[in-house]
Amino acid sequence: MNIALCHHYSLTFNGGGERFLIDIAHQLLKRGHHPVIYSLPFNSRSINLDKVLQGVEYHENFVHRIQDVDVAYFIYAPLVHNLFIGRFPRIGAIHAFVFLNELQHDEIKAMNHGNFIQEFGLLRFVSSKFFKKFQRSALNGFDAVHVINQKALGVLNYGRRTYYISNWIDTSEFKPVREKNTKFSVLFTGRREKGFSMFTRIANLLEGMDMKFYAIGPDLHSTRNVKNLGFITDVQALINLYSKVHVLVYTSKIDVFPLALLEAAACKIPIIAFPTSAIQGLNLPILYATSIQDFAQNIRELGEMWLRRTEEYANLSKQVREATRKYDVVHVFPKFLSMLKEVASLSPR
Repeated sequence: MNIALCHHYSLTFNGGGERFLIDIAHQLLKRGHHPVIYSLPFNSRSINLDKVLQGVEYHENFVHRIQDVDVAYFIYAPLVHNLFIGRFPRIGAIHAFVFLNELQHDEIKAMNHGNFIQEFGLLRFVSSKFFKKFQRSALNGFDAVHVINQKALGVLNYGRRTYYISNWIDTSEFKPVREKNTKFSVLFTGRREKGFSMFTRIANLLEGMDMKFYAIGPDLHSTRNVKNLGFITDVQALINLYSKVHVLVYTSKIDVFPLALLEAAACKIPIIAFPTSAIQGLNLPILYATSIQDFAQNIRELGEMWLRRTEEYANLSKQVREATRKYDVVHVFPKFLSMLKEVASLSPR
């Protein structure tokens, strides 16, 4: 099959959606298909993509005229799919948190317009309101809709073909490859909007304890108690880091399917997170917290477990890795490929 993978952000943005599309392309190439990634130049950054693309054909422009494809897969955003011109069956994939408000933290659901715009920007606010008001007609331009979190099935109001297929992970690649650090290590991963300020407050609350706090992300900075390790794009470097730390503290209140949690869990890292519908929808053995004090207490208890009850910590780490196996690429990607084939068999709208 010839497959167009279409996105409204430049791949150089290098977030979860961008990495997901690149991995789709790699998986399709392995199976003898011909994927091409088309993106708009929004949120473009000065990153060389040659190493991550590894031969995947990629085009970036404000308008794309696409020919000779069997099916097109779109990361959904309002209206911009019209900038990808051509006649072919289309799949609209709901990846962004702004289209699934019901899956978010209660603070996000209750946020007033001004605070939402200040925190997440005008464009996301407009996109959210547009989708909420015109959801059914907004999705009518697609032949099928793809959701990546099972909880989304009860939220979307789409009258036709809807697929639930989760994100996936290669557990043969994401696995522990290093011994743990000698000092208990706590990791944050994500952009600043994913709760970095809360993570720094947790670190400050635990100041003086025999533990280290690290953060990775594209727009973070070091603080008194948190060391910023920068933006890690190399997969092996990321796996090395995951292998060495003892807990991932995920303070994000906005999610649909955070791939970082699968990556960390596959590397045997216990995870502490908010009990949002999106996170609960992953069905992983996550430790939940609802406040800074809760997060801090969970970190203390895990630190004590690792130091004094090593077998219990080892068993917990093993459990989180085992729980990721249901998301392994060998199980999930065939379902994704079947979706592409089924929609490709439809007549273009």
